[in-house]
Amino acid sequence: MASLAATALVRDLCVVVRDLGAAPSPGERARASLRLTMLSALLLGGAWLYWRLPLGGAAIGAVLIAAVAYGLLLIATHEMVHGSLLGYRTVEQWLACLLSWPMAWPYLTYARLHHLHHRWNGCDLRDPERTTPLPQERLAAGPLRRLVQRHLLWWRVGVLGGVGMIADTARKGFWLQRQDQGLVQARFIDGAGVTVVHTAMLLIALTQGELGRYLLFWLLLERVIGAIVQFRGMVEHHLLWQSRETHLLTQLYASRTITAGSWLNALMGGLPHHGAHHAFPSIPSERLPLATRRIALVLERHGAPTLPTLPSYREALRLLIAAQNNQGLSY
Repeated sequence: MASLAATALVRDLCVVVRDLGAAPSPGERARASLRLTMLSALLLGGAWLYWRLPLGGAAIGAVLIAAVAYGLLLIATHEMVHGSLLGYRTVEQWLACLLSWPMAWPYLTYARLHHLHHRWNGCDLRDPERTTPLPQERLAAGPLRRLVQRHLLWWRVGVLGGVGMIADTARKGFWLQRQDQGLVQARFIDGAGVTVVHTAMLLIALTQGELGRYLLFWLLLERVIGAIVQFRGMVEHHLLWQSRETHLLTQLYASRTITAGSWLNALMGGLPHHGAHHAFPSIPSERLPLATRRIALVLERHGAPTLPTLPSYREALRLLIAAQNNQGLSY
C-alpha cells in the first residue's frame, strides 16, 4: 500500500499536468502533419534517387538519408499508438500500418504490446519492452546468454537490429495473447498486410530484373532503422527497471529523460521526455517538456528524488557503453 506521502505526491503530480492532457490543438496537428510530410518527402526522395542513380556512393548515400527519415517516421507511429499525434485514433492507426508494413513492422501487434508495456514497466517481469536483465536472470543464464548480457547494447544495435525487433514483437505477440486476446487478430492482420505489401514489391523487382538491388535497398534500411530504434529503446529504460510505491511513480523513475531541444523533441515524438510520457501517456509530444518541468518542481517540493535524466543522447550512449565495460555488473 502506498504511503500517505506517496499518495500526496501522486495527487499533486496529477493536478499539475491536468491541463496538458487534452487532444492536440489545431496548431499541434499542423506541425505534426508538416513533420510527417517532410520526413515522407525525404524518404521518397532518397528512395527515388537510389533507383535512379548508378549503384555507388551517391545511391548508397541517398538510401541512408531515406533510412534515417523512415526511422523517424516509424518513431512517430509510437504517438499514433496513443492517439496523441493528430488526435484521430482510427486515421492514425491505418496511417501507422501504411508506414509500418513496407518495413515488415507488425504495427498492430506492437501497439497492443506497447499498452502492456505501459502497465508493466518496472513492476511485471512480462513487460514486453524490458531490456534490463535482473540479478536472478543473470545468475540463471548460461555462458552464451551471459555473453549477450555483457554486450547487450552492441548485440541489440549491431546484430539484432530491425530483424530482431520484428521477430521479438511477433514472438511476444504470440506469448502474451492470453493476457490480451486482441493480439490474435492483430497478428493476423499484420501478417496479411506485410505479406501482401512485400509480395507486390518483390514481384515488381523481379519483373524489372532488379532483385539484387532491391534486397540491398531493404538491407540498408533495416540496418539503419534497426540501430536507431534499438538504441532508442535502450536509452529509455535500460538500467532503470524498478518498482516504486505507486504505479505512477514507478513509471516516472523506471524511464529516462533526455535533455533535448524543441526540434529534437519534435523529431523524436516527445520520447526524450520519457518519464513524463510514461506517467501521463495522453499528453501530446509538444507539451511533454513543460510537463517534465512541472513534474520536477513537484518532486522538489516534496523532497522526492529527481527524475533519471541525462543531458544528451551522446551521454546516454556513454552510459550504456560504460555499463558494458563494467562487465554487465550494473545491469
